[in-house]
Amino acid sequence: MTQQTLLGAFYYGYTVMQIPGGILAVKLGGKCIITFVIISMSLISALSPWAASVHVGLLITLRILDGVIKSMMIPAVFTLLSKWANVGERSVMVSIVFAGKAFGGVIASYTTGLICSSYKIGGWPMSFYIYSMFGAVLAILWITFVSESPAEQDEYISNTPNKNKSRAIPLYDIFTSKPVWAIAVARFSTTFAFNFFLIEVPTFFSNMFGVNVNKIGLLTSLPSFIAAVTGLLSAAVADYIIQQKYLSILKTRHLFLVLGVVLSVVGFIPLVVTGYNVLAVEILYIVFFAASGFNSASVLPNAMDITDEYAGFVAAATQTFASCTGIIIPIVTGLLIKEQNSLERWTVLFSLTGGINLLGMVYFIMFSEAEQQVWSEQKNNEDERIGLINK
Repeated sequence: MTQQTLLGAFYYGYTVMQIPGGILAVKLGGKCIITFVIISMSLISALSPWAASVHVGLLITLRILDGVIKSMMIPAVFTLLSKWANVGERSVMVSIVFAGKAFGGVIASYTTGLICSSYKIGGWPMSFYIYSMFGAVLAILWITFVSESPAEQDEYISNTPNKNKSRAIPLYDIFTSKPVWAIAVARFSTTFAFNFFLIEVPTFFSNMFGVNVNKIGLLTSLPSFIAAVTGLLSAAVADYIIQQKYLSILKTRHLFLVLGVVLSVVGFIPLVVTGYNVLAVEILYIVFFAASGFNSASVLPNAMDITDEYAGFVAAATQTFASCTGIIIPIVTGLLIKEQNSLERWTVLFSLTGGINLLGMVYFIMFSEAEQQVWSEQKNNEDERIGLINK
């Protein structure tokens, strides 16, 4: 239970600050927020081994603070993308960003396993120090080379206008919007599945099959790489379909969500047929993460489909529901396997994950949209009228 508390602590902070982070991203801009996140997380990483040596409560506190700060990243990213991406570029730009996240996961999962098992260089604490140093380098590169919008650079690569950061966010309209709730439910269901495989399946490998930490590092890095590749490919195909008008934006989003969810559920079949063995779970693991890459062409860009102006805030609000899964999953897993760490209990967890994924897909198909919403366009029209009056 202490392990599950540590794993879930990050998400307590991550959930609380999503919406405030979205407001800050709209008001201050994406570059400023991401700069703060990178520097702060690097400091927390460097302090984590010391916190662990003092008291587990201090480490849990740092993990919560880590989540609070990291929660600002997604809204800041979407705030930037809404300024840089045209309609036919959204899937690809989102997939490139999240591919970077996946490739980072590939490197971190594999190298951390090696570092933790190598006591010659200091063991697990060294992983925190190494990543904090990389964070410091990244902060310098980010500050030097990234611009908030095309208007801040000499060459315009997008015709998306620069946004006025002083606008009031239409909170009531956003929180009563069916398309926003469709994104929220789909993000919850897909993230529930993603976090279950990310957080708990490595524990399953270790507890049920005795897989050592080096192999777990390899197992958890390979699927992330596959997810990044499928994300890039599916996003390119999705944008091509939209640009060529083979399907509408909405139908394209539905198509790739269905493909991702159905393929991930199909991945459960080897478990049923073989009765759980290492190979069957590895197949499921790889198939699931490959299928999760389709989210880059389905749910993730949809916030920008329904609003350019408040894409960062909508992403933050919907991510709040998604991040709750990081709290729920360790608790549910801990309760189910606390008294009986058996294949039967893990079967319940796998079945629950697949069912939630399917329900989220159905809800998204029923209520999602891919057009700029009235509450977003009204603000743009008001600003245009004010501009004419001032002239």
